[in-house]
Amino acid sequence: MTEDASFAHFHRLEPLVRPGGSGGLLDEALRAEVCDPLFMMTRQWQLAEFHGEDGGSPVSAHVTIAGAPVNRFRPSDDGAPVPLEAGVPLEYLVEAGGPEQELPLRTAARAGLRFLSSLRALPTPILDRVTREAVAECPLGQPRQIEGVRDPDPAGRTLCEALANRAPHGAALARRLAAGWRPTGLTGEDARTFEEAADRWRQWFTAEHTPPIPSSSWVRDRLEHRFSVGASLEGEQIVLTAPEYTGGRAEGYHLDIDRREGRALGAPAVAGPPAERTTLPTRATYPGMPAERWWEFEDSTVNLPAIGAGPPDLARLLIVEFANVYGNDHWVIPVDLGIGMVHRITDFSVTDTFGDVLEIGPADDDGWSMFRPADTETGKPGPHLLPLLTAAADRIEGSPVEEVLFARDEMANLAWAVERVVQSATGAPRLRSGEVADDDPSPTAPAQGALVYGLMTPVPAHWIPLVPVPLVPGSEAIRFRRGQIPRFTVDGTRRPQARAAGQLLEPDTERVYIREEEIPRSGLTVTRTPVATRGRDGTVHCWAGRRVHVARGEASSRLAFDGALTPSGGQR
Repeated sequence: MTEDASFAHFHRLEPLVRPGGSGGLLDEALRAEVCDPLFMMTRQWQLAEFHGEDGGSPVSAHVTIAGAPVNRFRPSDDGAPVPLEAGVPLEYLVEAGGPEQELPLRTAARAGLRFLSSLRALPTPILDRVTREAVAECPLGQPRQIEGVRDPDPAGRTLCEALANRAPHGAALARRLAAGWRPTGLTGEDARTFEEAADRWRQWFTAEHTPPIPSSSWVRDRLEHRFSVGASLEGEQIVLTAPEYTGGRAEGYHLDIDRREGRALGAPAVAGPPAERTTLPTRATYPGMPAERWWEFEDSTVNLPAIGAGPPDLARLLIVEFANVYGNDHWVIPVDLGIGMVHRITDFSVTDTFGDVLEIGPADDDGWSMFRPADTETGKPGPHLLPLLTAAADRIEGSPVEEVLFARDEMANLAWAVERVVQSATGAPRLRSGEVADDDPSPTAPAQGALVYGLMTPVPAHWIPLVPVPLVPGSEAIRFRRGQIPRFTVDGTRRPQARAAGQLLEPDTERVYIREEEIPRSGLTVTRTPVATRGRDGTVHCWAGRRVHVARGEASSRLAFDGALTPSGGQR
């Protein structure tokens, strides 16, 4: 029997070298002979390459970086320093710190219901009695009333009426439990069950609703945050201060070096090995970078010759010059550095293609610097430090629950703090422009063509005046003081003054001043924005942070005094 035969076939790729003096070998091609070396030398002469002092290319770089953890934090300028735990977002301490604020009634009701749900192990009759006593001891209350406004928060009022007999006020309940309040009639196992549930709930409430630090970083008269962080680097106390932090993500460029006497934060020294790296440098590139070779086609997305710039346009001229002359003079050396630390390069050496080892020092220039904190006293570049802060990454921000517009009104010779949005008792933002004033109707003319005297034109209750007053007695410099618009009835009786409703204007503070230079002609918008993020260990941090943005110009309240009203109610 004949076995089946199989045949395989394939194609083989072989290089075909043109025959030459070496008999078709690759020796000639690998020599890369140049027929006209004088042409190449002429090109080098035209490009001034014979004058180059840095003819070698880097082939190896060794860098040593010393680092220290940022472990101290100080709110404002004169706050008490507190430890800065590793992994806690810096924005959480900056924006959430301060005295305890009143909780929205919805949040307080949720906390109270959580307490009642933790008592489900109690028998039903006892649980019902404990619920009634807790609600009676810590009633939920009603939304805050605002002078000059009729029923300012109907949604919040409806919510409070629905939960009035069902949920105690969580914050009030925490204070009463801390003071020793206990329901009556609990004995034996029921008393132990209540104590265990109350302790667990108080721990949760403290962690959820207590500010991380008791002092605030918000500077009221400057409408900005101020804070400092400290570290001990190689035996030296490093103090980095953020003089004008307007909220958002905290970065290293917000910080300046503070070398003043007595400003050290007492940061403890934490010993650790320096970071060392020996690697091959790579050239820094960017989109649209000019090509290094003469006949290489460049990327068409960036056309540097098409940039039109006149002699006064220095920024564009500098960009074009940098890209064409110095664009390929920068190299990148990747180094892994720790977050939440301040770093400093202590040793940097480069080996070039000729085997020479060059020690590279810092680029010192008193007039210009990059990635260096400025000195708080002189404004000049400070030491060579790179702070990498523990910032809130991948955070979630909601719609602002409060918004105040600070704007000038030159016609009224005032500035205004216009409360556009405040937080409702439901926790949601509420527009104040839709509120109904409780003022008496404006007087109208009794007959056609007659005029009626008006002391002043009405102003909405959410327009809070900022009155200019001397900065110090006898000074020509001014600052703004939060004021009030006088309110009168038709017969001239003075009525209660309208007050602010939100937290930004601090209605419970007797006097609030704002520096005159902090409110430009364009105005400012200050908001309170809810933020949620996770720390390095997975802990969830929630707070409402202040944000400062530039507004869109001046405002006009049409405030006027001593006017004659026409029959339509307008001023003449």
